[in-house]
Parts: sequence; structure tokens; C-alpha cells
Amino acid sequence: MATSVIKSMILQSVLYTTTNQQSLLCANTATWQCSPTPSMIIAAPDNFNPDVQTPPPQLIPKPTGPTVTPVPLKPKPTTPSLKTSPPRLTQEADQIAAARAWKYFERNWNPQTGLVNSADNLPWTTWWDQGSALLGIHAAYQLGLLPQEIFQQRMNNLLQTLEKLPLPPTGLPNKAYSTRTAEMRQLNDTPDPKGTSGWSVLDMARFLLGLHIMRSHYPEYSDRINHIVARWNLSKLVKDGWLNGAIPRAGKLLEVQEGRLGYEQYAAHSLKLWNIQATNALSNPPVKTVKVDGVTLQIDERNFKNSGATNYLTNDPYLLWGLEMGWNDAVKPQVQNLLKVQHQRFKRTGILTAINEDSLDRPPYFLYYSVYANGKAWQAVNTTGKAYPQLRFVSTKAAFSWFALMPDQPYTKMLRDFVQNLSDKNRGYLSGRYENSQLGVNASVDVNTNAIVLESLLYQARGRHPLAD
Repeated sequence: MATSVIKSMILQSVLYTTTNQQSLLCANTATWQCSPTPSMIIAAPDNFNPDVQTPPPQLIPKPTGPTVTPVPLKPKPTTPSLKTSPPRLTQEADQIAAARAWKYFERNWNPQTGLVNSADNLPWTTWWDQGSALLGIHAAYQLGLLPQEIFQQRMNNLLQTLEKLPLPPTGLPNKAYSTRTAEMRQLNDTPDPKGTSGWSVLDMARFLLGLHIMRSHYPEYSDRINHIVARWNLSKLVKDGWLNGAIPRAGKLLEVQEGRLGYEQYAAHSLKLWNIQATNALSNPPVKTVKVDGVTLQIDERNFKNSGATNYLTNDPYLLWGLEMGWNDAVKPQVQNLLKVQHQRFKRTGILTAINEDSLDRPPYFLYYSVYANGKAWQAVNTTGKAYPQLRFVSTKAAFSWFALMPDQPYTKMLRDFVQNLSDKNRGYLSGRYENSQLGVNASVDVNTNAIVLESLLYQARGRHPLAD
């Protein structure tokens, strides 16, 4: 296959991974029902679709409480560096997995910038992906996969890039950048010298979480990280207590509410680490309960029909929340039932089930496989809501994460064993395996899968302590 065609397929896969749940806030906040307004169909972690959709009336909750002004810089952290007593993996399977996942970073780290490619051999990235990259490098260093001098070199390269990163007039990083030159790019990987692509608050929240973990565990970088973040206009990330992103529209940027249940709370808790308060996102999301296979789950009432964005209920935000910050008591019942319903589907059908949002190695190149979405159970859909039931898959990163978080559950051990060898010896872990055995493995390779494999292994090695602790 020609190189240009291969690159096009990879880019399509990566662009599908950059779609967030977001919709326009209603002008009338007294009701959830608003007149039809243009909206971007969004899921996680960013948006790319350049076409405006005109959905039916949106479902937007009424804001409560005053807007909280972000205070981006916290006092210098006192958490000691873990370098004095690094964690270690004791099981051979874990050591093998860590080495395999690190292969991705060895191939896709760019020495010119310190940035990591979003997908194998594609010199392009979003900030969600760089949040994953930061945490993957942190995990690899803690686990002894790279020497101190190489870790320091990579951190210095990255921080130098961030210190001089070109910014749009918004004062926030553009949605996409070249990993070779750090120049602003559009979400289709074309030049964007004026930074017209807008910003994703979910992307920024994940990257800020990564920066917080780095400044906390390596105080020697704290001042530089704080100065970098001080350049950014973080007050734009929250509006009226809701997560706030921006999309290009008619030559201007249109600010939009961003996030659905799960992704919304994961991002809001991440922003709290920088004293940025999204009070409504945390305390006032519109939710209702549904039953799937007899298991009670919370879902976001803002679905594709009433808001123009799908309310995917998938593993990713809950697993990242657990690995990186630790679950609070309020979300634990949802997490436990999320695992329970996937286990029950396996017992009912014999099909091993580990849902997620993931890139694919074939059209449509990215799907959200959810327990529940848009009124239906076990949906594997693209960003426009089209279903691909034949492409349901077992997610590698979900399997590793569930086992790390709940190792005493026999089902999570079954998941981990199933994906242990789903890797390419030179490129890292593959995204997963299709439930249809005739389709075989999902051979897509990206930074998120390999970083989360490393994160899950570090979580285990630290005695199941979240990475932000």
C-alpha cells in the first residue's frame, strides 16, 4: 500500500480519537429545552468534524451557583520525588508487558520537541494524547525502563518546547500540533499558523493532570511547569460552572459546553488540581438511571437526539479516574456496576467483554463501544451515531486497567490474560481484538493504549496507589 494511503488511514483513526461530547449552551438557562442551534457532534477526547450539525432541541441543565474564577497555580508541592525508592514489577508477565508498551515510545518520541506521536509514525498530536504521553514516560521511568539521564533529557526537551510553544490569540494551546516542529496544525494535520482550531477543555484537562503529576513527583521541574501554565488563559476552560471548549465556525471561534457523564467529571476533577472549579460539571450533571441486563447504571440525559452529542457510557474516563486520581465514594457504585454488567454479558453470551473508545485498523477507524448509548445497550457507534455491531472489540487498555484496579475479581484476571500478548514486538501494544473471531486482532497502535498499559502497571507496582498521590 502506498505510504500516502497508509498515512491517510492512520490520520483518520487518530482524528476519530479526537472527538469529544460537547454541545452549545442554551441561551435560556431556565429550562433544558432550547430552540435548535448549530452544534458539533462530540465525544472524547476532542473534536475534528468540520461540519455543523443542526440537532433537535438541546438538553442543558440549569447552572447553579456563581462562576468560580480559576486560580491556576498552586503553591510548590511538597510531595517527595519517588526516585529515592522506585516501585518495581515483580511478576514476569508485568515486566514483559511494560517492555512491550515502552517500544511505542522508543519509536514515536521526537527529540526535536519532546512530543510523542498520537499514532505510530504519525508526527501529529492533541493535548489529550500528550497527557497520556507524559504519564507513560513517568510510569516508564518509575518502573526502571529508562535511565535517569534519558528521562531528564526527554523532560528538558518537552519543557523547552512548551516554554516557547506558539499560542493562538485565545491564550490557550491550539487543538493540534506537529510533534516534529511544534507548529500549530489543524485536526486534519494541515498547517494552522494562526491557531484557528480552537481548544478542547477535555484535552487540556488531561494534559494539565499529567503536568500536575510531573510537578508533584519531580519538584525540580515544578517552577518551570508552573511558569509554562501561567502563560495559558485557563479562565476560558470553565464558563458558568461548566466545561468550556471552542470550535471554529464561520471564521471565528464558537465557545461550547463540552463533556458528558464520565468524561465530564474526570476532566473537572483534573482541573481541580490547578484550582480550576467546574462546579456544575461536578455537582449538577443531568443524569438518570437505566438497567442493562438487570444492572443499574447512571447515564447522561443529554443524548444524540436532544443535544446533538452521544452519551457514551464506556470504560475510559472511569478507568483513568481510578488509576490517576482514585475514585471517590460517589462514583464507586457506578464503577462496580460497569464491571458487573460487562461480566454478566460474558456469562450470558460467552463473549469476553471489555468495552471502550478505541481506534480501529479498518473503517470507520474509531468507535465508541458502550454499555449504553442513545437509548440502546451494547452500542458500537461512530461520532455520527452509525452502529457497527460487527466491529465490537475487546479493548487492551481497558483489560489492563480493570485488572490493575480490581485484581481480586476473577473476570479482570481473565481480561488481562486475554490481552497480554496482543502486541507487535517492534511497535507496542495493539488496540485489542474483535469479538468476531473471524476478524482477529485490531492492529491499530497508538499512544493512549500503550501509555495506559504503563500507567496500569505503575499503579500495581505502587501498591494500587493512584498516580497523582
